[in-house]
Amino acid sequence: MLQLIQINAVDIPSPQLQLTFNRQPDPVSDGPQLQQWLQRFTPIGRLQTESSLDLILIRFYFNDQPFYLHAEHYSESCWIDTDSQAADMLLSELHRLLAQDLV
Repeated sequence: MLQLIQINAVDIPSPQLQLTFNRQPDPVSDGPQLQQWLQRFTPIGRLQTESSLDLILIRFYFNDQPFYLHAEHYSESCWIDTDSQAADMLLSELHRLLAQDLV
């Protein structure tokens, strides 16, 4: 089971949240677990998952704004970013929500 152990807000190269789980999510097998993890948070909805051999991308909405969770195998990284200034303004609120799940 994936458990969030750390979440950091980063502004460079663009505003994003870097997620650290108890183990790096595997793009081939962990897409459903990441989606289930996000679904536990009531304000998050409309999830849509895409995956390949080295990347999971989950599009979701938080307060009616689009966000993107990426889990990349080669860089062993997982992060959430946006594509709009309105969503950027909600990153700190999303950070607080997700931080409630820290182990």
